[in-house]
Amino acid sequence: MAKRSKKILPAYKKDTSREKSRVFEASSGLKVILTGLPPLTPNRLNSAIEYPQKPTYQIETATGDVETYEHDLTTLQNDEDKKAWADYLEAQDAAETLLTEKLLYAVLLECVTLQDYDDRFARWKKNQKFMGIDLSEDEDENKFYFMQTEVFHDADDIGEILTIVMSLTGVSVEDLAEARNSFPSEVEPEPQSGNGDAA
Repeated sequence: MAKRSKKILPAYKKDTSREKSRVFEASSGLKVILTGLPPLTPNRLNSAIEYPQKPTYQIETATGDVETYEHDLTTLQNDEDKKAWADYLEAQDAAETLLTEKLLYAVLLECVTLQDYDDRFARWKKNQKFMGIDLSEDEDENKFYFMQTEVFHDADDIGEILTIVMSLTGVSVEDLAEARNSFPSEVEPEPQSGNGDAA
């Protein structure tokens, strides 16, 4: 019996030209180094969200069989249908908001490295105590809230860091635009100084 020749797989070539990190200056004036998320993280976060099922309607065929279809805007016939559709849209919006929050937390925890922040962090902790806000014994947790309240001041900061991190992660342009567009409604901007441009 003749031996089958083994198929030779092409050697894996790492893409060394791909950008690995980027410096970003927030509107607070602090600079951070942004890196990409592990590639499977966005999908894992998405799979942890419970998305609502579209409401359905039934049609009886000429043979007497009953077939079920998903509603869309063109199939809403009565008030009950319209309410079911409105409830579905509300639940869908809540699920997408939750995904955005989880994605933001993952980015802040995994992809942001602060630079030259020690003095600002110390002053922030002091101010928290003056305002009667308890600090955690875990410095990483304090740093997380410091980033949320002191480093990234407004929706532009949040939107930009998410866009950059998703780009570094290698997410498609369509997904990137969808994620970017979801942010202005999530975080109300506050008037602050700074340009928020990438350095």
